[in-house]
This record gives sequence, C-alpha cells and structure tokens, in this order.
Amino acid sequence: MGTKNILKRGFKAQAERLAIKYRNVLNIHPCGALCAFELAKYLNIPIYSATDFINDPKELSMLQGENNIPCEWSALTLLTKAQNRIIINNPFHTEARKQSDIMHELAHIICEHKREQKEYNFPIPFGMYEYNEIQEEEAKCLGATLQLAKPCLFWARKRNMGIEDISLHFKASAEMVQYRLNITGIKISSINI
Repeated sequence: MGTKNILKRGFKAQAERLAIKYRNVLNIHPCGALCAFELAKYLNIPIYSATDFINDPKELSMLQGENNIPCEWSALTLLTKAQNRIIINNPFHTEARKQSDIMHELAHIICEHKREQKEYNFPIPFGMYEYNEIQEEEAKCLGATLQLAKPCLFWARKRNMGIEDISLHFKASAEMVQYRLNITGIKISSINI
C-alpha cells in the first residue's frame, strides 16, 4: 500500500475531519470503530452482494477464488438508471477486507467523484472501468482514514495495543493498520505485533 504525493494540499487533514464528523453523527466516540455498512446506511447507499448478480457457477467460482487463490475483485460503485449510487461487493472476502473495500467506495461517493463512462460493457460484478489516479488516491486516503482515524490509533497506542489487536478491534487488516501507522507517523509498541 505505497503512497503517492498527488493529493491536493489539505486533503489528509480534511479526511481526518470527515472521519470524526461521521463518527459524531453516528454517535460513535472519535476513538471508536466505524462500521462501513453503518456509514453506508447513514449515507443512504445500498450495498449489494455480488452474488445477487451471479447465477453462473463458473462466475461464482471465480468470485470465491480458485485453486486456493482468493479473488482480487473487491467492490465497485455504480450509478443506477434512476441516478442512485449503489455499491456491489465481494461477499467472500474477510470482514476486514469488506470493511476496507466499502470504505474505499464510500470515499469515492463522499468526494463526489464522477466517472466519464456512463455505460458499462462488462458483466456485473466483474470488469473494470476507467482509472483516475487522483480519484483513486483520494479514495484510498479517505477510506483508510474513515476506518482508522488518528484518534483511533492514539487510543490504541495509549493501551499498548499491537497491530493484531488494533486489526481485530477496528475490523481492519494488519496491512491497513500498518499503512495508517506509516502515513500518520504514529508509533506503537512492539507488544503483540
């Protein structure tokens, strides 16, 4: 999860403010775990399982992963014909991965990212649309911050929690915890790492 320095000035600080704002409106302590599904519900963004759109056994097998290799397809946001945004996610991923994937997609929505492509010529849920590097970096930053805001990491450090403990408490992958620690510069003890 390397970083690029293409975010506009002040974006990271704004992401931290948004992470606290959404915790406040959902009556969650600034150090508390924010559930992606609850945030989506608050934002009125329906989340669908990719299995809702699959009836072909081969596609279902691909979604689950094949030969003990997990499927890399995670989630996507679509605009319906009624101009509503929906998120479709891979239900076979771990809870931590689903939280991260949905936070990333919600970040696109919160940032009001627009896509130029209006029609999709791939079977849902598989396929890829255009890739906008700046939008992806913004969604990566905001999504990760929503999941693990600085107050959460300071709270964990105060309790001498290691990466594994933080991961379990906030339903985040160990990689996501390490990424946020690296980005924020917050140091934790080596206990339970």
